[in-house]
Amino acid sequence: MSHACYIVAMPPRSVRASVSVIVAMVLLTLVACAPGLGGVDASAFETPAALEVERAAKEAYHRMELGRLRLGVYTTNVLVDLDLPRGARVTVEAFGDDDYRLRFTSDAALELAWLVTPDGVRRTAS
Repeated sequence: MSHACYIVAMPPRSVRASVSVIVAMVLLTLVACAPGLGGVDASAFETPAALEVERAAKEAYHRMELGRLRLGVYTTNVLVDLDLPRGARVTVEAFGDDDYRLRFTSDAALELAWLVTPDGVRRTAS
């Protein structure tokens, strides 16, 4: 193998550098577009009080989905005996036969909220 073949097989340095810059720009754009927590420290979601509210939010999600499987539509009746931690609240923000959005908040974690939709449970700032 001659030296000329090796040079021909490798892309010029400027092309490699351009590809690196393009990849970096795409990654930065994706990070900037990703949903954030509105300035809330992610570790705040790991406190015992926050984890209890998240457990209740996940239970609500599963109850809503099981209720839809049984009845064919979403109903909040399945949440009547949901065990909420002290100071926690559930707010129905949107509701229909095929869609819903519940917001879980707590006095023990004022800046935190959990959105429950047919897609699952998502952490967010309150």
